[in-house]
This record gives sequence, C-alpha cells and structure tokens, in this order.
Amino acid sequence: MAPPTASTPLSVRVTALVKTLQFAWFVGHAFTLFGTLAYVITVALFRSNTLFYKAAYFGALLSYGVVIYKSHGKPQPNAVYARKLVMDENAQYLLLAFFWFCSSPITVTLIPFFTFSAFHALGYIRTNIIPNVFPRTATSGDAPATISWQSKTQQQIKAWTDQYYGVAMRFVAQSEVTVIAVRLTFGLFRFNFLPVILFCQFLRFRYHLSTYTRQTFTELRVRLDTLLLPPNADARIPAVVPKVYVMAKDMITKFGDSIVQQQAPAQ
Repeated sequence: MAPPTASTPLSVRVTALVKTLQFAWFVGHAFTLFGTLAYVITVALFRSNTLFYKAAYFGALLSYGVVIYKSHGKPQPNAVYARKLVMDENAQYLLLAFFWFCSSPITVTLIPFFTFSAFHALGYIRTNIIPNVFPRTATSGDAPATISWQSKTQQQIKAWTDQYYGVAMRFVAQSEVTVIAVRLTFGLFRFNFLPVILFCQFLRFRYHLSTYTRQTFTELRVRLDTLLLPPNADARIPAVVPKVYVMAKDMITKFGDSIVQQQAPAQ
C-alpha cells in the first residue's frame, strides 16, 4: 500500500500506522532498546533497577511473538507446528527471552537482543515512520534533482545498516559463544545448571542455522588448538590440559552433530 500524502491529516497517518501488527513489532524493539540502555545506566550507577531489565525482555517477547505469529499463525497443539518452531531461530530467541525475563538479571544476555533491535528499529523508521509520518511535500518549485531530507535520511540509514549488519551479526555470535556462555558457566559453581543446559541447546541449533556462529566456533577452535595442542603449545602447559581439552572438544562436537542425526530421518 502506498504511503499517505502530506495532505492527509497527521492523526489519520499516525492512526493507520499504529493499527498495524508491524507497529507492535516496532514497539517491542523500542522497549528492548530503552530497557537495555536504562538498565545498563542504572547498573553503572550502582542502582540496578530490574524493572528496566524486565522491560527490555518484555519488548523482546512482544517483537518475537509478532514474528512467530506472522510466520506460523496461531499456536497449534500438534507435532507439525512444534517441529516448525523448533527449527525457527526466532522461536529459539523467544524462548530465551522468556527464560531471561523470568530469571534473575544477567546483563550480558541483553547483548544479542539489543543489537537485533537496533537494526530492526532503524529499518522500521526508514521504511515506515519517515514516509508515513513525515511524507515529502511536493511543490512545483522543486528541481528534479532535489533530494529531500526524508530521502537523504532514509539513504543514510540504509547505507549504515548495510555496512555494519555483517559486523553486528558477527559480534552477536561472538558474544553468544564466548561472553554469554562463559558468564553462564560461572553459575555451575552455584549449582545453577538450567541456564547452561538451555543455552547449550540454543547454541547447538545456532551452529547449524547461522554461518556467523559456525565461523565463531571455528575461530575459537583454531585459537585453542594453537594454544593448547602440539607443536605450538607452550611446554609449560601440564600434559593433562591438552587431554582434557581434546576430550571436551570431542564431547561438544558430538553434542552439536547429534541434532543433524536426529533430523536426518525426516528428510
């Protein structure tokens, strides 16, 4: 549908925009951005406010819930619908968001959701907010080559998102594989196993669905191989360390590959 013209009353333009399901999706991302920034600021000021943390994940639940609804329709209590959700990375992020929403705050878990929301919100502003709320006013005096501020802003947003999208997705993958995963392992010392189990399952799916996650795991493996295994390993490293590392690497590889084996019969 073509965007409204500048002659259309602002209230009509805004109302038409707000009534769409996509606007609810945008609001979710806005909540995530605001909640994350506000929570990080309160943490930095040593006045942590979990309300902002909850708001960030409420936004994630809203935005991913809209995506799942648009992709798969209303929830259906059958195996076919469940199988679709299992292999949908948006559903996996929705499950994670729900778990983090219900759990005690872990700041680093907000990194992926904040990053995704920043790009999605910018995209919505470019394609919906600007043309609908700030439509260009056509005047007979405009030169053919004149570029309106609306078009210029849209072009700048698109250029920025196109340039940094790959970098951001790689950053997300690296934060999930290293920063978040490492942070969660500290919970094992407090016998907090559920977050680790859930996140390991999440990373197993992400490895097979995301090239950025696979690249991150590969880079990490090469770095650790160089650091811990002969002939490049430091001679001062105890002999038991490489053995434990190889054993752990084999276990992780088998765990990751098992999902492919489970899906094979259905193909």
